[in-house]
Amino acid sequence: MTFHAMSDVSVDRHFTKVLNGISVSVNKRDFDPNHFAKMDGIKRVWPVRYYYPASSSSSASNSSNIYSHHATGVEKALKELGVDGKGVKIGIVDSGVDYNHPELGACWKTEGCPWQYGKDFIGDKYDMTDAIPIIEPNPTPMDCEGHGTHVSGILAGRGPQVRGVAPGATFGMYRVFSCPVNGQGGSADDILLQGIEAAFEDGHDIISLSLGGGAWSEEPMAVACAQIVQQGVVVVAALGNDGMGGLQTAGAPAIARGVISVGSVDNWNITTKPGIITSTQGTQTIALSMPGNSKYPFDFDSDTPLAIPAGGEDSIAGCANYTEDMTGKIVVVKRGACAFNDKVTYAYTAGAIGVICYNNVAGDMSPGVSNSVPIPFVGISDDDGKYVTDTLAAGKATIKALKGATEIKPSKTGGQISSFSSIGPSAELDMVPLISAPGGNIWSTFPKKLGNYASLSGTSMAAPYISGAVALLKQARPDLDVGAITRLLVSNGKPITDPATGLKTNPFKSGAGLVNIYDAIKSRVQFDPPVLSLNDSKVSPIQGYSKLESLGNVRWAARTINIHNTDSKKSLHLSLNNAAANSLSMFLANGSFSYMPRTWPADTSSVSENELPQVYSPNAEKTIGPGKSCSVTVFIVAPKGLKDSESWYYGGFINFTLQWDGEQTTSTQVVSYGGYNGDSTVRDVLSPPSDGLPAFVDIATGMSVEDLSTLVIGNNVTKAILFGLAIPSRLVEIVLVDAVTSKSAGYTLQGYNEYMPRTCPECSVPYLSAPLTKTVFTNSELTNVTQAPAGKYHVRIRALRPFGDIAVDSDYQVWDSAEFTIA
Repeated sequence: MTFHAMSDVSVDRHFTKVLNGISVSVNKRDFDPNHFAKMDGIKRVWPVRYYYPASSSSSASNSSNIYSHHATGVEKALKELGVDGKGVKIGIVDSGVDYNHPELGACWKTEGCPWQYGKDFIGDKYDMTDAIPIIEPNPTPMDCEGHGTHVSGILAGRGPQVRGVAPGATFGMYRVFSCPVNGQGGSADDILLQGIEAAFEDGHDIISLSLGGGAWSEEPMAVACAQIVQQGVVVVAALGNDGMGGLQTAGAPAIARGVISVGSVDNWNITTKPGIITSTQGTQTIALSMPGNSKYPFDFDSDTPLAIPAGGEDSIAGCANYTEDMTGKIVVVKRGACAFNDKVTYAYTAGAIGVICYNNVAGDMSPGVSNSVPIPFVGISDDDGKYVTDTLAAGKATIKALKGATEIKPSKTGGQISSFSSIGPSAELDMVPLISAPGGNIWSTFPKKLGNYASLSGTSMAAPYISGAVALLKQARPDLDVGAITRLLVSNGKPITDPATGLKTNPFKSGAGLVNIYDAIKSRVQFDPPVLSLNDSKVSPIQGYSKLESLGNVRWAARTINIHNTDSKKSLHLSLNNAAANSLSMFLANGSFSYMPRTWPADTSSVSENELPQVYSPNAEKTIGPGKSCSVTVFIVAPKGLKDSESWYYGGFINFTLQWDGEQTTSTQVVSYGGYNGDSTVRDVLSPPSDGLPAFVDIATGMSVEDLSTLVIGNNVTKAILFGLAIPSRLVEIVLVDAVTSKSAGYTLQGYNEYMPRTCPECSVPYLSAPLTKTVFTNSELTNVTQAPAGKYHVRIRALRPFGDIAVDSDYQVWDSAEFTIA
C-alpha cells in the first residue's frame, strides 16, 4: 500500500535532494504511526516539530553602526583585496525579504538585481497553533515580519545606512516564516526543509540559516544540513539565543556535523531610545533598548507612571500574577525566572501599558518578544535598572520616551560574547559554536512598511555575517572546498579576553573567537581539525609522552593535529603555546544549581598558572616544507582542583606562531579545545529540586498540586506533570507505576520522548509536561491504548543519562512521585 492510497493519511511534502522522504498528516486520532516504521523502505520516522527565527529585538532608528566591519577584517578585505562576494550565490532561508528596499536593490529577479532566486513556501496566514494551519504561498517571498529583511541587509546592504558584508553576491530568499501577528512566529520543520532543499537545488554556494530548535544532530533539519555539507555546500547556522539558560543550550541545525555554528558578540556601539525619568529626586535620562517587537513602539510623549510589582522573586521578575492594579502604568521588572513573553502577558493582564526589563547581569540588553504581544516591551542595563528601582523605592516616578528619538552610545560589552548567545557543548559534547560574529544590537534594513531600518539582536544577526564572510573567502579563493573554508575561517578567529579574569573566554561560549576574514583569506596554512572536542576523558597517568609521567593521575586527552603549508615556495616554521580559558559550571560553590554559569577562576591572583588547563607536545616546534604537511600530537591536561561533582567545562586555545622563510613578521592561528571535567555518564539529567520540578499542576489554574494524597485522576485531562532537564537527554519516559505491585501500567500521554533539549525558565523550552489521565499506552509509539485499573499509583520519570544505553535500566535517572489515586 502506498501513502497516497491510505485514507487516513495525506502526503504534504516530498523531499528528494537533502532527504529521501515525505511529510504526512494523519486524519485519525488513534492511527498507529508505528505502521510507517514497519513499511518497506522506511528507515526513520520523526514527529513534525517547530522552529523559530533566532533573533531577540527590533526597532526603528536612523543611524548606522559600521565599526564591526573594522574589527572583523571585513573592511580591510573589501578595500585592500577588492572582494565583495561577486560570483558567489547565497541562499537565505527566513521570513522573506522586502526586495523593494532601496538598500537591497529595489528589484526582484530582473537583470542586474541581487535577488535572482527564491520562493514563498508559507504565505501570510500561517498560524502554528491552528489544528490545520493555512498555507497560501504568495508569488514572491515578500517579508511582513522583518527578520528576513534585517538578515538580508547584513549580507547585501548597499548603503548608505547599511553596508552588507558581501553586497556583490547573488542572493535567493526562501520564505518559511509567516506574519507573527497571526500566530507565534514559528514554522514546522517540514516547511523549513522545503526552503532548504529549494536553496540547495538552486545551486547556492552558501545556505544561511538564522533559525533553530531541538538540540540533537539526529533532528531532521540537522540530518538534512549535514547531507548538504557533504554535497559541497557551506551551511552556516545561528547557535541560538538561550545563553541565559547556561551550558548546552545550542540548537539544531547549528549542531549538525559540518555546519558552521555561529555565536554572537555585542556591537561596539548601540542604538538606544532616551527615556526621561522624573521623580522627587530630579530628572535623569536612561538608555532604553529598541522595542522587543515591531508592532508596538515604546512611545510615551507625556510623563507616564512607573511601578514595580510587589511580592517575592517571581513577582519582582514579572513572572507571577500581579496583586495590584497596574492600569495606565509601565511596570519595571527584573530579567530572569521566566520568558520575556510571559513577563508581558502578566503585566498586560494587570492593566499595564508597557514593560521595562532591567538586566540581571552587567551591561545592556535587547529583549525580544513575538509581535503578538499587546504592549511595548524594552530593556535597560543593570545600572539603569538599579537607578530606576532605587528611585521607585524612594517614591513615585514617571517616564517620557518621545516618538522618533534615538541615541547612539558606546556599549560596555562591545566585542564581548552576547549574554543571550547560546552556549555549548552540543548534547554529544561536540564543540559549538565554531566561531563568533557581531550579533548584539545590529543596525540593518527593515521592511519599508515597518520603518525601513531597525536594530536587532540575536545569533540570527551573527549567522549572516559569517555567511557574508564565507562569500568573501570563496570569491578570493574559489578553489577551496567546504572543509578548507571551515578550517581557515575557524583557525583565524581571534579569541576574546574575559575582562573579569584576564583569561580567554571559554570556547564553548565563543568558539575560536571573533571572525577575521582578512586573515582567513591571506592564510597560508590549514589546521585539521580546527577544534578539539575532548569529551569526558578519564583520570590516569599520561601514556605516550614519558616526560609527563611525573604528573601522576590527571584528567588528560591526546589529540593529533594535521598541519598543511599551502605556500608552494616557502618553508613554514611554527611553534605552539597554550592560552588557557575560563572554566564554566552550573553549580555554585555551595552546591546549588545556577542557570547562569559560574566562572573559574573568579580570582586569577589566587590560582597558579599550572592549575589552569595545560597543553604539552613532544613536537612543539616544527618546520614544514613548501606545499608539505606534518602532524603534531598534543596532550591536554584538565585544570587541577576542580570537583567532578560540580560538572565543570574547561577549555582554551593552542596558539600556533607562524613564520615563513625570508619573512620578518610572524602571525598566529589557533586551534580551540574544550572538554568536560568528570564522567558525564553518571550525571543527573532532571532539573534540580530548587526549580520546584517535577510538579503536579492543575491545567485550568496553573497552580501546583501540593498534596497528592487527596489527588484523584480519572478520564478527563485536568492535571499534568511538569518537569525540566538540566542537560539534554536521548530519551525521557513518563509512566504510571502501580504503588502495590511496583509494575508499570504504561506510558502516560506524551510519555515517550526522544532527543529532548535542555529546559530553563528563559530557554526556548522552559519546561516539559505530560497530561495525566487513567489512559495509558503499552508501547513506545503510544498507540496501544488501555485504561489503568483503579488503585494507588505514582508517576515515574526516567531520563537517560549522557551516552547511556536505552536498554540498560541503570543508565537512567529515575524520579518517583508520591502516591495518588486513579478512580
